Amino acid sequence: MRELPDDERPSPGLSAVVALIFYGLMLGAAWLLGVVWLELDLLVWSERAQVSLGLQVALGAGVGLLAVWASRQSEHYTSWGKTLSEEFARMLGPMTPGQIQVLALTSGVAEEIFFRGFLQQALSGFEWAGGAGIWVGLVASSVVFGLVHIGPDREKFLPWTWMALGVGAVFGLMYLYTGSVLAPIIAHITINYFNLTHISRQAARAQSEEPPPSQESR
Repeated sequence: MRELPDDERPSPGLSAVVALIFYGLMLGAAWLLGVVWLELDLLVWSERAQVSLGLQVALGAGVGLLAVWASRQSEHYTSWGKTLSEEFARMLGPMTPGQIQVLALTSGVAEEIFFRGFLQQALSGFEWAGGAGIWVGLVASSVVFGLVHIGPDREKFLPWTWMALGVGAVFGLMYLYTGSVLAPIIAHITINYFNLTHISRQAARAQSEEPPPSQESR
């Protein structure tokens, strides 16, 4: 695949604006389908057991940091992990702290409200044979979550899709246990913030190591 020159790469600032629009539409869809149509509470699943706010925060942060650590380990010890990191750095480029915060916050909040607060809860509410609705909702929402995480090069980004499916299942289990989207949101934001920060630093380092144009043309 040809590497795009700097002037053809999408601007990180533009990417943040596109993210705000995209995730705003996702929240709108969750509200229309979940609240207006199905009359669901997208933040709290009242039929499930509730746990304390402190435990929800601790669980979300702990799972998020564990996933970040696992990402770093896969990058250091596997070829596919290293390839994923390099591809994301090439695709996203360096970002400012503000852009990273916007992307991490909007993706974490919107995706968890849509996939857990709306989709998982809605699918779990149907009358499935044998009372398996809860598990059908968990599996189906996790699979859809994984499928939307498909990169531009399916072969290189396939591990990312599988990881998203697995992480989506963990988020779904957290949602079942706590009865709230708070813990999955905190975990999601934590993962995206630290991974985007790492990717941005990689991209900046790669750009600083590139030879100047005058040397390339010789």
